[in-house]
Amino acid sequence: MNRFALALLFTLEGTACKPNAHSPTQNAAPVFSTVSRSLALSADGRALWVVNPESDSISQIDLATRKLVREILLAPNRPATDSKGRYDPAIRPRAIALDDTRGKAYVAGQSANHVFVIDLPSGAVEKSIAVGAEPTALLFSADGATLFVINHQSATVQTIDPRTASVIATRTVNEHPWGASLSSDGRLLFVTHLLLNPRVTVIDTSSLDVVRSTPLPDQPTEATHNKLLPNGVVRGPYAVVPRPNSGELWIPHLLLAVDTPEPALDFQSTVFPTLTLLDARAQTVTRRLLFRPESILTAPGAFTDSVSGPRDVAFTPDGKVALVALAQSEDVMVFDATTGFETQLVRPIPSSLLEGITIDAAGTRAYVHGRGSHNISVLTITDGSVSVEGDPIDCLTLDPMPADLRRGMRLFYSANSSAFPITTNFWIACASCHLEGQTDAVTWKFTQGPRDTPSNAGGPINTGFLLRQAVRNDVVDYDETIRTEQGGDFHRQIDAQRADLKALADFTNYAIAFPQNPNRSLDGSLTPAQLRGQTLFASRCANCHGGDFFTDSASTNPTLDLAGPVLLHDVGTCVTTGAFPDRAAQDIDGHPRNACQFDTPTLRGIFATAPYFHDGSAATLNDVLARLPTSSDLGATDRADLVAYLMTL
Repeated sequence: MNRFALALLFTLEGTACKPNAHSPTQNAAPVFSTVSRSLALSADGRALWVVNPESDSISQIDLATRKLVREILLAPNRPATDSKGRYDPAIRPRAIALDDTRGKAYVAGQSANHVFVIDLPSGAVEKSIAVGAEPTALLFSADGATLFVINHQSATVQTIDPRTASVIATRTVNEHPWGASLSSDGRLLFVTHLLLNPRVTVIDTSSLDVVRSTPLPDQPTEATHNKLLPNGVVRGPYAVVPRPNSGELWIPHLLLAVDTPEPALDFQSTVFPTLTLLDARAQTVTRRLLFRPESILTAPGAFTDSVSGPRDVAFTPDGKVALVALAQSEDVMVFDATTGFETQLVRPIPSSLLEGITIDAAGTRAYVHGRGSHNISVLTITDGSVSVEGDPIDCLTLDPMPADLRRGMRLFYSANSSAFPITTNFWIACASCHLEGQTDAVTWKFTQGPRDTPSNAGGPINTGFLLRQAVRNDVVDYDETIRTEQGGDFHRQIDAQRADLKALADFTNYAIAFPQNPNRSLDGSLTPAQLRGQTLFASRCANCHGGDFFTDSASTNPTLDLAGPVLLHDVGTCVTTGAFPDRAAQDIDGHPRNACQFDTPTLRGIFATAPYFHDGSAATLNDVLARLPTSSDLGATDRADLVAYLMTL
């Protein structure tokens, strides 16, 4: 149950310094951003507001002095590690929308499942509005009469009446929605979907009806089958941004090359950055901006610099220049928006984990939100040329996140090979496959066999052995994975690098949140169907999926001694045919592992980790139950009840 859900409403005092007065704009037409972002400019262009996910706060920055004016906490207290060492901010604000005419800010609290209403003059949290599970985007209608909220885990779009601060309508959409924007006339709401079935859903803003849903197509392998050329399935379309004066939507995302097998699969052929451009009305793909390796001069492509993690796009007001913020390579790529070709790469940006970017009304400055470094980098735009202007602006009065977790976060999300030898040539970070610290929902062709990407939600520290055949017992031992899959030069035997691996392990183990569960009641009670499923689970599944994390991994070996007894199971899911069967392996210390025996995965958060099995061969939990010998004899009703219970875990 979300620990914020039952908290009392409260009012906060400013924390950074005595806040400056912020009065609603007088005698001016309302101005509302058409794109949901983690930062927002005031209507008069004097202030920048930004969310701080790891600090449960928002910050106001004075752009004339380039100083932090105040930091406003959204929770009663700053986040802190708990008795088990976990660092789980209660709110995790991810998006902010301003209503300058009313002097209000609205903030999407991803972990709180609430939208917060802040009175800007006083800095007080006036109200919190219960919404769906994990709100990640919000923005106003063109007239400011409606606030749209996108809920990631509950897969819903909701409307809030800002006058009453209440939800007035809810629409279910495709799974895992994330980003949102409005058409220039305000009639259409565009919503992206992050994982399975990545697409853009178009919603009528007046009726909340779904007008259409357009898939983002996979990128086929080139006829030459050259692994260096972009190909693969679409994942991670975080944003959808209308290009001014064009009718185009720009959508930054990843291409995951799941058809390239190891050992050919390497750092430069696993994950490709790209942008898909759609016609906003017809919702057809007009073009795709692809990476072109300099070694293949005849290949098509719009840019030649190696970058990773495209997260957000901002345009100059005339729509001629596009700036793309790249979260993992920690840089900004500049495009001629008319031709679609790269004109410049701004590197380095003095920020990490670039979460959002916005450009002022004059088109002369851009502001980049570095979530990992909790700061804002300022860029100057002159005749299409972009440069970093001065030092970044810190968004926090103090950072409550422990230093080792903050460093581990940087390492997890970074592909900046100039800063860390964790990758090669800015290509790939841990987060390239573990989106939001969780999963990319694809199956890779690894040497050991087909492997679905597991989620790190909640941390693997309590789930026993690691990897599908129990070949690791500590995230620190993932230096081999870094070298093999990321092209890094990292070794746990080197003291300084082992310290970084320890920070990476601590972040993974203690600071990646569990997803908010939309299938669970606030008070923890179960429905009749879920209760029946719980009884079936106890008799059919609990023998292997026991304990708080629903796994028997390490139950015979609590110290995780790889040389000791390791409990593995053959449940009939082994891949024995085809070009990429499961193979015998060795753990990191050289102990053998059978090809067809697997470690029992945790069931915590299983509602958010489709597809299932080690090879991703089961699309749904119903498919899982139909194939497992312990549940395949169940009738349709019993199976549905068991799935209903599993979805609450």
